[in-house]
Amino acid sequence: MKSIVKKMTFIMLSVIIFGLTAIASNAVSEYKLVISSRSMNVGLAQTTEVSAVVEGLELQPEITWSTSDENIATVSASGKVKGVALGNFEIIATATVDGEIITSKFPMKVVRLENQFNSYMEATGFLSYQYSYDYNYYYANDKTTWQDEFGFAMVYDFIAPYFGYAYDSVRVFFTYDNQDFMVQLWKGQYIVLRGGEIGIYHRDADGLKRDPYTLYNASDEKYWPTMDVSIYEQKKEGDPAEAYELLFKRPVDKYWWCTGFVLGVPRNTNPSDELRMEAVLTFNDSEMVAGFAKGLVEHGFREVEKAEDVKLDEYYVEGASVTLSWQNINEPVAEKSWKNIGIFLVGMMLTLLIKFGAPELVKLFLK
Repeated sequence: MKSIVKKMTFIMLSVIIFGLTAIASNAVSEYKLVISSRSMNVGLAQTTEVSAVVEGLELQPEITWSTSDENIATVSASGKVKGVALGNFEIIATATVDGEIITSKFPMKVVRLENQFNSYMEATGFLSYQYSYDYNYYYANDKTTWQDEFGFAMVYDFIAPYFGYAYDSVRVFFTYDNQDFMVQLWKGQYIVLRGGEIGIYHRDADGLKRDPYTLYNASDEKYWPTMDVSIYEQKKEGDPAEAYELLFKRPVDKYWWCTGFVLGVPRNTNPSDELRMEAVLTFNDSEMVAGFAKGLVEHGFREVEKAEDVKLDEYYVEGASVTLSWQNINEPVAEKSWKNIGIFLVGMMLTLLIKFGAPELVKLFLK
């Protein structure tokens, strides 16, 4: 009899305990966390902002943001949502009020925000420039571009400010395989775009002194390095390591001219204050990368012992690859001169003649 009473008592207590637990777990919080967004959609490689408030509270708590799938979208601590891949996801807001943790979820979707101009630029392009919906930037298709006919000379940089360009530049010179090479880095403002580029050029090694009008040809394909190039943009003041976020990243590939540009202009007069380039370049062999690295040192870049140690204006070499971070170093552009513009325009005309007529005569003139 006693054993039966004990069993009944145990069952009754269990029912009471588990019942109270169930009631507590299903209790509705007196606080309600409400998420607001300008849209339920965010464009691929684009951003939108979300916010959240606890209704009925005058003093709002700190909101912690997360997403249900960071492979589809990410969200910053301030509530800036960025589309990473097409698909559905949820924005999750979390706050603590009077010791109680409350959460709220908001369904969103990453979509492809098309417009007629960008669709045309993606499919056809204009003057070899195209658009990428996947990464939201414009770029020059160096495999089909007409610019390879013009090569590069320093005079091109000298006249750029007259056409609305304001950029930092570093020119690295070295000799390899009986060729004089120039690898040039740019970042800054390109009329109504901001971004950066890396180009590799060469000419027969002749031992002659370089001048602003020395023309380098777009690199032969056998010398194209594999490039992994990213541009970062300053978003806030503070620690430089945390104040920059990715503006765009080019696909890893072999290039003679790797470019990327995003609509909008830098906020600062000096691009060094706002844009940073991080890149990994893999050359043909260790001899070629050694020549490039020596040129970096001549410009003030500092070598470090590990790739993960690379900070601003530093580089690391491993095998035939160099990892670099470039922000503050800048090679001064010569004083503006209308003479430079005249020479540049004449050079373009001569280049067109080389391509379309009297090539031997013009080449003789350029020598």
